[in-house]
Amino acid sequence: MTMHRWALRVGPVLAVPVAVLAGSAAQAGGFGLREQSSYYQGTSFAGTAAGGAGLGSMFWNPAAISFSPGLNVEGNITYIAPHASIDVISATAPLTGASLGNLGVSDMTDNGTLPTFFATYAWERWAIGFGVTSPFGLVTDAPCNWSGRYYGCYSRIFDMNAQASVAYKVTDWLTLGAGLNVNYIDAKLTNAQFAGIVPPTNNLYAQVNGDDISYGVNLGVLFTLAPGTTLGVGYKSQITHTLSGDLQLSVANLIPVTQMQATAGLTLPDQITASFRSQLTSQWTVLGTVEWTNWSTVQELVVKSHNIPVSTLDLQWEDGWLFSGGVEYQWDAKLALRAGLGYELSPVPDSTRSPRLPDSNRFWLSGGFTYNFTPQFSADFAYTHLFGETSSIFLTPADPANALRGTLVAQVNDSYADIVSVGLRYKFNAPAAPALITK
Repeated sequence: MTMHRWALRVGPVLAVPVAVLAGSAAQAGGFGLREQSSYYQGTSFAGTAAGGAGLGSMFWNPAAISFSPGLNVEGNITYIAPHASIDVISATAPLTGASLGNLGVSDMTDNGTLPTFFATYAWERWAIGFGVTSPFGLVTDAPCNWSGRYYGCYSRIFDMNAQASVAYKVTDWLTLGAGLNVNYIDAKLTNAQFAGIVPPTNNLYAQVNGDDISYGVNLGVLFTLAPGTTLGVGYKSQITHTLSGDLQLSVANLIPVTQMQATAGLTLPDQITASFRSQLTSQWTVLGTVEWTNWSTVQELVVKSHNIPVSTLDLQWEDGWLFSGGVEYQWDAKLALRAGLGYELSPVPDSTRSPRLPDSNRFWLSGGFTYNFTPQFSADFAYTHLFGETSSIFLTPADPANALRGTLVAQVNDSYADIVSVGLRYKFNAPAAPALITK
């Protein structure tokens, strides 16, 4: 698909590839977002592909829509409050080597809100489902006078995905699922650009806005190994976006200098999620997840003008991994408690980490509960704290893509996030509570 809109108001060619990576504060590896379900957030997303009361399981495994009979709807809203500071050790201007000082950023990230919606209908051996999610996104933000301004100021990515799925119960122990994803992406980037004189009084400024729509597929299988024990595996395909639009260089966001047509491509990674869920007793259930994300598809981003490469950003990302385990305790007929712990390996290597994506390995610690107000209506709540590891930034003109960005040596510190999520779910086919007899 070609991009519907990409107007680069102020920006050099070399800055364009980074635009599609805006939003590196996302709370999954790279610029991914995992917070699609309040129910599964309570276990640090252990058990996501194995089904359960949370309809959000279909995000990871379309076969899981068969888990809840009849018509069901669910809405979730998640508030994400990340934090990451960047301490500059040294920074120099391109070409001249003049010092840019050591002004860092006390908080590189912005808070965000993520809503999702799911609906499923299951009858006999068939089930259909529909979901609206945001698989990628969030924001990084820095003032454009900081010492690393040539490597990025403000970055944002907004992503929305509509998923339609169908599942068929082949046998009592095997269910297959498949579906279609329609993905919309919108990005914005700003940064300073060196103009060839002593900085910073001559800075030019870059801004890019763009969007695109493209498509992918999702596949899944759900095994019922024993009553109360399921194993699920889900696959989401790559989604290739092609952005096309205009590049424009301006002075102080006011005076246009030059403009040209440009194109850039981005492939969102495919992903495999494997989960289990086992009810050990009437009260205790254990859950686990291993998830692989093919971020190694993001090796470099190439910008072309009139089909001629004008800039390449070398990223060399690696595969991302999540390992998580959790437990659920049914306190009584109305209240279920859950908790989970996870560890995530970032796909961003130290050698190419950018202030636009100060991503690092992280620990997940989560807790939550479900309260059933009636047999039809329930609410989910979850809280997560992420512990990010300290990581380094070392970017130099030794990489040709950084020729006009200078040198930046820095450290990402105090990286963490607090995440609060609330979900509501209604089962249209659930039995109504018996009427209270007063006389």
